[in-house]
Amino acid sequence: MAKPIPVLVTGVGGRSVGHQVLQAVLLAGQRYRPVAADAAAFSYGLYSAKRRYLLPPASSPDYLDAVRRLVAREGIVAILPGTQPETAVLAENAESLGPGCQVIANPSSVIKLCKNKAVLHQWLDANGIATPRSVNAADWESLADQYGFPLVAKPAEDTGGSRGVAILSNADEVRMYLKTHRHEDVVVQQYVGSMESEYTVGVMVSREGRIIDSIVIHRHLVGLSLGDKREIDGKMYALSTGYSQGYVCKHEQIQSACEELALKLGASGPLNIQLRLAGGKVVVFEVHPRFSGTTSVRAKAGFNEADTLIRNFVFGEPFGRIEYRTEVAAIRAFCTVLVPKAQMRGVPRA
Repeated sequence: MAKPIPVLVTGVGGRSVGHQVLQAVLLAGQRYRPVAADAAAFSYGLYSAKRRYLLPPASSPDYLDAVRRLVAREGIVAILPGTQPETAVLAENAESLGPGCQVIANPSSVIKLCKNKAVLHQWLDANGIATPRSVNAADWESLADQYGFPLVAKPAEDTGGSRGVAILSNADEVRMYLKTHRHEDVVVQQYVGSMESEYTVGVMVSREGRIIDSIVIHRHLVGLSLGDKREIDGKMYALSTGYSQGYVCKHEQIQSACEELALKLGASGPLNIQLRLAGGKVVVFEVHPRFSGTTSVRAKAGFNEADTLIRNFVFGEPFGRIEYRTEVAAIRAFCTVLVPKAQMRGVPRA
């Protein structure tokens, strides 16, 4: 048996993207020797791996040096970032992390484009990709005049897990929302589609910029997957959270649209797209150029982005379309691990 490949997964807290990525690595069996890292010892994923470390937050001036030390100490050949801030920092500094170490992430230009939702939606519109009409907070009244209520308000940046996203049913609610958020940090959008028409899509793009494959989950907004929900004038409106459940399916229209979007973006790596079908059109409302909160769900269906992209990025292994399970329901629940306090205190700092 070949020696297991040492890979680093960061940001592995319990409901995090990083924990999802770590689970996908573990599902690949003995091929890898996963090393888990997080900023806090109270992180579920640290105790799923035999090798674990504490890293400073991505915003810390010590972060990159700590990652470099960890790469050298463990002989890391691939880093899979598990948080949005780490994805941005590691992608921008990928060439300086150590010889033979590959960051599994999109180019910095793609990450920067998708960082701000106002900028992203302007780009989507300019490139002929259907997206909800979106404006800066100062222009919300013109949007309401054109499309009516409800509207959706969200922070322009850092909305992982749909934090701060709200359905607003009238002008007073918009003004109240804006009182608690700086106007320049808010995007206001047209509400499109219905809670029954929402999908989350993963697209894998090779290091050469070619489509490997895509996977569609038809979201079922229930329980932890259901965010803000409002009945307005006898009609139900709802938003999703970052905790997706639903049905893995094949959907030619959605896959074709999302793969075309990935190529237009210049993606190379994992890409996660949130959309609704409205009026027979694919309407994209979120694009995340990173691994997804459904990474392990997809891996269990046979669409293992972590494994596939490591093999492609690090070893140049070519991939065509992947056979994975469809017509299955992905149903999720919390898990618990009991960790001795002495073990938590003993997690070394990188």
